[in-house]
Amino acid sequence: MDNPDFLIVGGGSAGATLASRLSEDPATRVLLIEAGPDTPPDAVPADIADTFPSSSINPSYFWPGLHAIRRTGEAPRPFPQARVMGGGSSVMGLWALRGMPSDYDAWAEAGAQGWAWRDVLTYFRRLEDDADRDQSQSKPGPYPIRRIPPQDWPGFVTAIERVAAGRGFRGIADINEAPGDGFFPMPLSQDADTRSSSPKCYLTREVRRRANLAIMADTRVTALRIEGGSVRGVTVERAGETKTIAARNVVLSAGAIHSPAILLRAGIGPAEELKAMGVAPAIDRPGVGRNLQNHPYLHFALTLPPKSRLAPHLRRFAVAGIRASSQKPDCPPSDLLNFMIGRVSPRAFGPDFAMVGAALYAPFSRGAVSLVSPDPGTPPRIEFRLLDDPRDAPRMLHAARLAEALIFDPAVAATFSEAFLLPPVMSLNQFNRPGLAGALLGVAAKSVLNAPGPLRRRLIARAIRPGRWIGDKRQRLPLSDDELLAAVAPMAHVSCTCMIGRPDDRMAVVDSACRVYGIGNLRVVDASVMPRVTSANTNLPTLMIAERAADLIRGRA
Repeated sequence: MDNPDFLIVGGGSAGATLASRLSEDPATRVLLIEAGPDTPPDAVPADIADTFPSSSINPSYFWPGLHAIRRTGEAPRPFPQARVMGGGSSVMGLWALRGMPSDYDAWAEAGAQGWAWRDVLTYFRRLEDDADRDQSQSKPGPYPIRRIPPQDWPGFVTAIERVAAGRGFRGIADINEAPGDGFFPMPLSQDADTRSSSPKCYLTREVRRRANLAIMADTRVTALRIEGGSVRGVTVERAGETKTIAARNVVLSAGAIHSPAILLRAGIGPAEELKAMGVAPAIDRPGVGRNLQNHPYLHFALTLPPKSRLAPHLRRFAVAGIRASSQKPDCPPSDLLNFMIGRVSPRAFGPDFAMVGAALYAPFSRGAVSLVSPDPGTPPRIEFRLLDDPRDAPRMLHAARLAEALIFDPAVAATFSEAFLLPPVMSLNQFNRPGLAGALLGVAAKSVLNAPGPLRRRLIARAIRPGRWIGDKRQRLPLSDDELLAAVAPMAHVSCTCMIGRPDDRMAVVDSACRVYGIGNLRVVDASVMPRVTSANTNLPTLMIAERAADLIRGRA
């Protein structure tokens, strides 16, 4: 497509949604460019369609060579970011949380006019097709959401629900419509048997047949073309060839790592740093790449006897969650999350293991994305600086100690065999490997989990080092605060690096309509525009951002 009205960079949660909505007007020509492979309706890979997040362990769906510094002073470690149509929506753990009303009201207070809870709630309800919700007051949207019914919960989750109730946590049937502290079944991005992803729900066969929509997959945008103070198009690489594509408007939906990196390489960012990197500044915008946020979390693993397991035929991951408030000074409500995972692998041993996690869902710490080189082939530097803010570590420990107390309550401890503290890795990577190695690991894991107790405990503890065995129903080993904090890892909820803000806020990158300050014809629409990370997994809020941005662009908001 030559000179489209809108050229969208990135086909992830936001980009696919935006392409679908903007192309609803047959007079608007839209070109969607995705760096990874396409997943058209008749060729969705089985691991992406799966209602267990099998795709999250497939390295072909992720950017190669990407590393991140988790905490100040640590060495970089590999960090997964999706490179496939649908982006995070195609590889995430399927949680479908909106977050807290206070998240969005804080956005508005920070300068994101029109993004308060009362403004965004309409868009959440517009996009959701929640099968467990009374639909009498709304029309089902394009994005299916389901929950695992209580009768299908593994025994340890049922026990935690009872113990949580005894600790004062109310039961909440729909945490999205009734946000607050309590125990809730996890809303999941799926219909009866298939993952809900942005391409599945928005780039349908009917949408793809539109004459005014074109899709270029396996195509990487390497540069913005800027002339006369406005963006006029992009440079792309495809199949070893480089070409320039003109466009009337460009929208970056490449995510909170790659959207700021594209801006920085174009000279849009902190001028002095760009000069030092050999990039000629075009717009001095110090906030580009700053304010990076993510959720810190850790996991406890449980080995389960058969009576406590998720049914083998259920290909599910998260089962339920608990929102809790740290009640620390100046901290928002419901800032902590505990969650229960009923299956750790798509292979046969998956239900034999379970996990109970703890996360800080309203962190204050902020990091940065910066350039290592102007070369688009060199990944940017990512520094999360988790727990840097002195308010974060105590609250992370609060969430971890709550999870620990739930696990070792006698009613819960009776439902599992052993409990372990896991090391700081992405949870599914602890239990899974791709290909033949993964198959062999699966066979070995099944054998280990059916071995006699002392041997099982010893073999698992060896496999999860530096994690360790911490107890069972008869005994419990103490965990120090330092051990718990050493087990903390970042989630894949990268956000806030191109945040919405007021024109006089130098750290703001885009205005309330997602237009980049200081340059024409350029917008950013993805999780990077959040002024602060939501108290939720970022996929559903990012879909909402794209829905609302589409209305802002079309003048319908």
